[in-house]
Amino acid sequence: MTTSSSMFGREPGVATLARISTEFEAIARQMSTVSAEFAELRRIVENPAAQTGQQSAEQAQASPLIPPTVASAPTPPAPTPPMTTPPMTTPMAQQPPTAWSSPGRPPNYGSFSFGPPARPVPRPGPHPAYAPVAQPPSAPRPPRPPARPLSERVAAAAERGLVGKVLATAGVGVTLIGIALLLVLAAQAGILRPEFRVAGGAMFAVALVSTAIWLRRKPGGRAGAIATAVTGIAAGYLDVLAATKIYEWLPVVAGLAVAGAVAAGGLVLAYRWRSEHLGLLVVVPLIVLGPVLTGGLDMTLIAFMIVLAAASAWVQWRRDWIWLHTVRLAAPTIPLTVVGLSALGGTNTAHTGFQFAGATLVVIGLGFAGALVAMPTTRFRAVLAGLASATTVPVLLAGEVMDTAGAVALQAAVAVLVIGITVICSVVRTERLGPLPDVVAQIWTATSLVVLFVAILVCFDGPVAVSAMLGLATVTALVARSWSATSLVLLGGSTVIWGIGFAALLDDMPPYVLAQARLVEENASLSIVIGSLLAGAGAIVIAVGWTRLTAGDLARVAYSAAAVVVVYAVTAISVVSGVLIAGPDGFLGGHVVATTCWVVLAGATLAFARRRTGGERTAALTGGLVLVAAAMAKLFLFDLAALDGIFRVLVFIVTGLILLGLGAWYARALHGERVPGSSTTPPGTGTPVRPS
Repeated sequence: MTTSSSMFGREPGVATLARISTEFEAIARQMSTVSAEFAELRRIVENPAAQTGQQSAEQAQASPLIPPTVASAPTPPAPTPPMTTPPMTTPMAQQPPTAWSSPGRPPNYGSFSFGPPARPVPRPGPHPAYAPVAQPPSAPRPPRPPARPLSERVAAAAERGLVGKVLATAGVGVTLIGIALLLVLAAQAGILRPEFRVAGGAMFAVALVSTAIWLRRKPGGRAGAIATAVTGIAAGYLDVLAATKIYEWLPVVAGLAVAGAVAAGGLVLAYRWRSEHLGLLVVVPLIVLGPVLTGGLDMTLIAFMIVLAAASAWVQWRRDWIWLHTVRLAAPTIPLTVVGLSALGGTNTAHTGFQFAGATLVVIGLGFAGALVAMPTTRFRAVLAGLASATTVPVLLAGEVMDTAGAVALQAAVAVLVIGITVICSVVRTERLGPLPDVVAQIWTATSLVVLFVAILVCFDGPVAVSAMLGLATVTALVARSWSATSLVLLGGSTVIWGIGFAALLDDMPPYVLAQARLVEENASLSIVIGSLLAGAGAIVIAVGWTRLTAGDLARVAYSAAAVVVVYAVTAISVVSGVLIAGPDGFLGGHVVATTCWVVLAGATLAFARRRTGGERTAALTGGLVLVAAAMAKLFLFDLAALDGIFRVLVFIVTGLILLGLGAWYARALHGERVPGSSTTPPGTGTPVRPS
């Protein structure tokens, strides 16, 4: 067999170049064919109707029985005979993997065919119904508009009326300053008598309001009318201020009445023009003017603010003006709160206690009545409820303004009033008011809890306050079980109050004190016993409540915490009661009773586990066994060392007998569950199993 170099009769490099040149020529011919096919395809796409007609004519001439011709697959190359001579070491001398199939025929290299391209066989075109449909050219995407210049944006704002409002507001301020300067200049130069100055100011105010009414009737004159009316009303306020404080022609009460009359006229315009903005600009300056007329904060100012809040309540009728409602309630609430804060800072306000209580009750009544009236139609139910609750803030400071009895009576009355309104409106449903929304009931319930909590702090002190807080928490948690609309709020509030009370109880009687007789004797009191009892009861009720409202994981945590609290409460009750009854000997007897109670609680927990299934049974069983272990640890680590004489004997005998009875009962209970023919329930599961 000859090598590649001898086959071509040339050097190896020349043979390789010749082969590469031949391949490139074949590739060029193949690309030429592909280009022609693409041109034909483009012509078909551009003129589908003509091509379809031509192909239909060709198919009509052809026989329908002759199938379309399909190009045959390329002939596989002939296998190369094995080489008998070793290959050359030069890489360029390797032989191509194909051989010549016949003289004058080019070899087949994969998908390429050498030689002249074969004539394409015509194929039948698609059916006319499936011919491609000419698509209209897609419209180009519009270019992104450029950002508008600042001048155009200012012009657009002017079209919306923004610039006009800004200019009108600026004009109001400048005009008022000019009026004030005019009054000062006239007074300094003595140009006119005071009577003419005040009369001229009143006429100017009336002229401005009349102009505003005239502007309001013109197209597009709303903004200018509101600004002009505000200017006239403010001028009227300044005129009243001059007549009351500068010339002292009017007493303070009369000046406040005249200012209120001016404000009433402005509110009438605001209501008729449906402008909350005008209403705010009427009320806010009057609130600022009030302290100037009265010369500071006193009960006269508070009375005027209450009258203002009551006299302007009608503006809310069929108007959902939440900002004006806020300002109206803030007008008397803020001064009352300032009075309480002043008393907290040391100012003597004892002589205003009765007036403070009356003013606070009136403001609270206005807040809750306004909220109930507007509740069916307003969009801001939660905000209205919160504003009504905010009127009770001065009540929280009543203990600083009034004596203890009066403050507690006021706070208790407010708490009962709020919770009574909530309960009645939740139960009684009328066609006008309808059902009280849950969010409103929750806000007002939380408000009453806060007021009651503050009342307890004002009324009681020391361990008695701790017992009162724990009692309030327990009662609230019980109420939460029957009031579904506010269960979460009541339960959360009771948990917070109980936590504060229990922390105070631990501060009065820490756990380490219960292990030392001298410290227990110093801190023992009946309030500790009552507080411990309420702490244990409250922990159980709160744990049951959270279990009813939440998932199982939190329930297990709640039960575990309640178990720890109950153990502490039982120990504190036993030890402190023993010390209060029998002194030092009572300390030893109290620990005997405490250990016994631990074992009894463990038995009760195990009995509870027998009546439960699934996770509850597992948790109760685990808790009972842990409590038994804790009782045994106390018995051997503390009682054995701390007790002596008959107390040591008693604690071991009583504890041992209880454990014996508990073990016998539990074994008998298990045997009763496994009686043949009855269904058994393995511990920790909730599925009865029939014995085989």
